Amino acid sequence: MRDFNDILIVGAGLAGACAALFLSESHRVRVLEAERPAAGASGAAAGLANPFMGRRARPVWRMPEALDALHEARARADAEAAFTAAGVLRPALDARQAEPFRQTADRFPDRACWLPAPAVTERYPAVHAPHGALLVTAGGAVAVPAFVEAMLAAARKRGAEVHTGHRLRAWGEHDGIAYVDLDSGERLHAGTVLLAMGYGGLLHPALSNLHLHGVKGQTVRLRRPAGLEPLPPLSGSGYVVPDGETLVLGSSYEHTFDDLRPSPEQTRRILDQARRMVPTLPDAALVEETAGVRVGVPGTRRPLLGPLPGHRRCWIFTGLGSKGLLMAPLLARWLPRALTDPAILPLEVRVSLKPA
Repeated sequence: MRDFNDILIVGAGLAGACAALFLSESHRVRVLEAERPAAGASGAAAGLANPFMGRRARPVWRMPEALDALHEARARADAEAAFTAAGVLRPALDARQAEPFRQTADRFPDRACWLPAPAVTERYPAVHAPHGALLVTAGGAVAVPAFVEAMLAAARKRGAEVHTGHRLRAWGEHDGIAYVDLDSGERLHAGTVLLAMGYGGLLHPALSNLHLHGVKGQTVRLRRPAGLEPLPPLSGSGYVVPDGETLVLGSSYEHTFDDLRPSPEQTRRILDQARRMVPTLPDAALVEETAGVRVGVPGTRRPLLGPLPGHRRCWIFTGLGSKGLLMAPLLARWLPRALTDPAILPLEVRVSLKPA
């Protein structure tokens, strides 16, 4: 590997791949990944691009920009095959939730519409939605590992290098040059080091003072039962996302955990949640169970991007939580300018420390 790069990105998940895609057009970029692309939380989630989240279906932060950045990343990476533009159907859990869902549809008619219960049954016979549902027409499903691979491939075409099997030990800067030390004993230099390690970064002692929190999430992949009526991507009590001949079900939210492996208890819970939305879902064959840890920022639930405290050339890009598909392209699109002028970054995403 060459010793010096303009940008050295550590981590090839959603954040690292988006950063490589947008930075490789104007910088010499190298990406280092300890395992394989999308090996962590990026590969564990089903991949829902849903701009209206939470119990009240509120728009995500900077929604128009976020959707535009996602579409730009998809186009730059030629990743159309990884996207399913079927919308996201959000069945209301009860009559109380139906009201804010209707309000969202009225407020954003170009991005969502309200379907009364009979309309849901007529359009999607397999879906149980007695209180109606919000159809998020601006949303859809994304095969995240395929999207990550497409972005890295596009970055390679622009000269970026992507190397797997390289685990980070330390980083720093000296005389205006950033560097990383690898477990192999090798030291690499760069104009800027961008740490996009997700949960791996959360475990690093040097980052323990950042205001971050890990949440374990599990998904279950089932063989799609023969005869099951067509389903849209569903997000309600959990989610159900069609993926070819399989269905991806999720997700769990474990704020305290000792084991990163999938658990039978969470699998049962996820299956129960899915059957509330699709009651006819039989005991389909289990294909796999996957778990990963999402890193979020307590309180703001917005990502972090910017120089680490006490550094100018060592940056961090993390805290995407469950909004990675919308937040990662948005922040990555800011990076080429932000690296020379960090002041352009919104205050909401600048790096913060844990409260004293």
